[in-house]
Amino acid sequence: MLDARRLALRILAGAFAAATVTLFAVSAAAAQQAPGAERAVLVTGSTSGIGLKMTQVLSQNGFYVYAGARTPEEMARMDAMPNVTAVRLDVTIQSDIDAAVAFVEEQGRGLYGLINNAGISTMEPLIEMPEEVMDYQLDVNLMGPYRVTKGFADLLIDGRGRILNVTSIAGIVTGPLGGAYSMSKHGLEAYTDGLAMELSRFGVTVAAVEPGNYRSQILASMVKRMRERGYTGEGSRWGSMLAMIGDDVSRAQYKEPDEVAEAALEFLTSDAPKHRYMVTPNRGEAEVTIRGILTEMAQLNQGHRYSFSRDELVGMLDDALEQTGGAAAARSAGEAPAADPRPGGRGLVEVAVQGDVAAVRERIQAGADLNQREPMAGSTPLIAAATFGRAAVVDALIEAGADLDAQNNDGSTALMTAALLGRTEVVRALLAAGADRSLRNNAGATALDIAAAPFDSMRGVYDYLSAVLGPAGLELDYDAIRAAKPGIAKMLR
Repeated sequence: MLDARRLALRILAGAFAAATVTLFAVSAAAAQQAPGAERAVLVTGSTSGIGLKMTQVLSQNGFYVYAGARTPEEMARMDAMPNVTAVRLDVTIQSDIDAAVAFVEEQGRGLYGLINNAGISTMEPLIEMPEEVMDYQLDVNLMGPYRVTKGFADLLIDGRGRILNVTSIAGIVTGPLGGAYSMSKHGLEAYTDGLAMELSRFGVTVAAVEPGNYRSQILASMVKRMRERGYTGEGSRWGSMLAMIGDDVSRAQYKEPDEVAEAALEFLTSDAPKHRYMVTPNRGEAEVTIRGILTEMAQLNQGHRYSFSRDELVGMLDDALEQTGGAAAARSAGEAPAADPRPGGRGLVEVAVQGDVAAVRERIQAGADLNQREPMAGSTPLIAAATFGRAAVVDALIEAGADLDAQNNDGSTALMTAALLGRTEVVRALLAAGADRSLRNNAGATALDIAAAPFDSMRGVYDYLSAVLGPAGLELDYDAIRAAKPGIAKMLR
């Protein structure tokens, strides 16, 4: 049997994924704002390019836009637009952010949306780039969204709102001489994922939009900064970046970013917003990006003791497509989409968490996938029901043929979860149905190891789950769990 303290620490590390996936499913529907309510959105970097187009589209489609700008001239221009109020906002200056928060609060509209769009680009070899240039790249593109989101977090939580981070396909794939820019956008992708999991418990939805090459002033601004700091490229192993760029910095050859603005509008208005919106002006840029992700997957899978076969990788891809876009893929292929097994807009995991047995049976009858895994942590409806102690739902799922031994991303099964949380009825039902008690999670623990671990050594796990899943309805009676664990351990031996 594993050392109790080591077991507790490893289970606590895995509990994060199990908790956040359930919250993700439960809070998705709660992130809606009442129809007809005035919705205010803050757009940083709103005065040109993508930010300006987003401001125009949103202000013309029922949103009131607070437009982040840095100069009096820019603010006057934004104030002249209907349903737009300019806000002095440099995302690298904390006092600007604090003042902007106070201003929006004083307006009394609340804040439903935040679009972190402000960004810059740099183009220099990584081993020659001055540190201050790298610092500024990360300060604007990565630390800027961090600062602004942190400042407006209370308003967004109060409004059960939405946050859209404007990253880039360069946040997915990286090319030479643009490494610093890609670093900032890769970081913003990770920030988006972490923020989405953390804010889901409050009903706040977070996503990224990854534009390809569209018309903007980002190149002209970069060249201006390079000239202002006296850049010449003299002595560079790569030659002068300015000479490489040439005189045309208008990006006039690219399309206007209308499609990016439309993606922002869809995110803010959709009943089922996506987590990522890749928007490219042509199929070629889309293919380069997707191939980049697939190449990285192949590299991660290359030549180690846990490498997966081609068939296994294809199976994982099929699972991911089903979880994130199966219906859309079917429509694009000309196939009739399957009937939606989610009456009322709630998925099987969500109704399982809520203990709504009638809704569970309704979805089963409508053809819902009993074993579909949530994309964020791989939990199934049965694992979710076990977590929340929904014994009647567990019975219904067992009766319908749910996979008793499905494991989520941290290797936990419904039996392990029930053993951890003192769900005696659930453990009994799962064992009677033939659940495999010998399986081990990623920490190397069986359900018996978990049940037999002293309660006090596991206290941190329970405190964590209570804090994270309490808003979703998880109630943990510590005395009841302490009393139930010996009996569950006896059942598992």
